[in-house]
Amino acid sequence: MPVEVFLITVVPSTDTTKARSVLHGYTETRPVTHRFTRVRHVRRLDQFIRGIPILRSLQSSNPKPDSLAQWQDLHSTLSRQQYMLTERVDITQDVEAAVAAGEPVPMSEQTQKGERILRFNDFPDPPNPRVPQTVMQRKQIDIREPGPVLEQHMADSGFSVANEYIEETYHWWDNNNLEYVLWRQYNDLANPTPAPLVQVPDQGRWVVPDMSKMEPVAPFWMLYVRALVDANPVDRMAERMAEAHGRLGKVEKELEGVFTFMVFDRRALDTRYTGEDLE
Repeated sequence: MPVEVFLITVVPSTDTTKARSVLHGYTETRPVTHRFTRVRHVRRLDQFIRGIPILRSLQSSNPKPDSLAQWQDLHSTLSRQQYMLTERVDITQDVEAAVAAGEPVPMSEQTQKGERILRFNDFPDPPNPRVPQTVMQRKQIDIREPGPVLEQHMADSGFSVANEYIEETYHWWDNNNLEYVLWRQYNDLANPTPAPLVQVPDQGRWVVPDMSKMEPVAPFWMLYVRALVDANPVDRMAERMAEAHGRLGKVEKELEGVFTFMVFDRRALDTRYTGEDLE
């Protein structure tokens, strides 16, 4: 299972232009990616459902899905513990259409049927004397499927939508396979009453707002510098993790005085839940 290794800091909204200029020059990224993503947190109300109930069906399908290995990893993880997952869809083109129109627009058919990501992020590892204090790491699974397919798989596995919001992000990459992400969140729809996902399609009536008229949740952005370390081959995992720690340490040192990366309490990123959390 891949491991996400990352640094975090806070960038006040008043410093965003400066931060973007610094990252643009530091990474020499051409061009910068600016993206809007609709994010839905999904969980299961029925605590007796474990794993991924449709896994056998996926294993016996012909042809087998390209994402089968990721579904198997997720099944193994959810068989032991319930986690909040996120379903992610890129709505950038729809946002551009809404801003141009000056009003909300329906989610396009292309977006509804396009690729979605179902993401699992584990509870970050506890502090480790061999890992720099500012570096956090956690297991991550990304399952990529067409929208209607992923919606059906989630419905068949008993998932419900807990809440949803919109992310705005800027992305840069450097030559050491590190990604730099400036992130902020906008509240969108009021949190829905949790109810099982029972059918495809996705919310056909869902509209994409004019983001120029939306207010972010907080007057700051978060900056993530991250590496995704592949778990294969397993016998080289420790070596690759040490390399990732070294690359992040170099970035932290070179950007000292511009960004101060923080030591976060890992409990702020805890995605686990129990039946008591749902009451």
